[in-house]
Amino acid sequence: MIAIKFIIPELFLSISIFSLIIIGVFLKKSFEIIYRLTILVIISIIFIIFSANFETEKIFNDSFVIDKFSIYSKLLILVSTFFVLLISKKYIIDIKNNKFEYPIIILLSILGMFIMVGSNDLIMFYMGLELQSLALYVLAAIDRDNIKSSEAGVKYFILSALSSGLLLYGCSLIYGFTGSTTLISSFFE
Repeated sequence: MIAIKFIIPELFLSISIFSLIIIGVFLKKSFEIIYRLTILVIISIIFIIFSANFETEKIFNDSFVIDKFSIYSKLLILVSTFFVLLISKKYIIDIKNNKFEYPIIILLSILGMFIMVGSNDLIMFYMGLELQSLALYVLAAIDRDNIKSSEAGVKYFILSALSSGLLLYGCSLIYGFTGSTTLISSFFE
């Protein structure tokens, strides 16, 4: 139970994603409200991170680390996403692709990035990478009526599947040589 207080931003983001999906499904033409709630979620997570007083902490059997670098990276991800959402809104509306899924998919990719940034284990890093990649596959192919969008999604999926296979092969080699998937013990022993 003590470890949960260190992952409050990730938990808040996960609960927000599920809540936004429910709101989007039950409300017709819900792009605008989901978009505004997504901006609110991002600002709330920034405030949660700033209000928390975290020291360097390793949790979940040393597979997840909270330190100054991971907090800085999370803030950088959130601020960048905030500006991406602000800039892309007009474009999304102009191409008539204003579906409520767009901001939710972006939040899912943020969750994957948060897991990657905080990972201290190769398996946790891979889980975050795949969560982020799955969201970005959908985001690349979100305009189903445009053939270039569908083509981009398929090309990204094929390229990512190949690179994920190579990454897993490299992780298995590291595990075979060191006997551990923990990043610190894998590289500094």
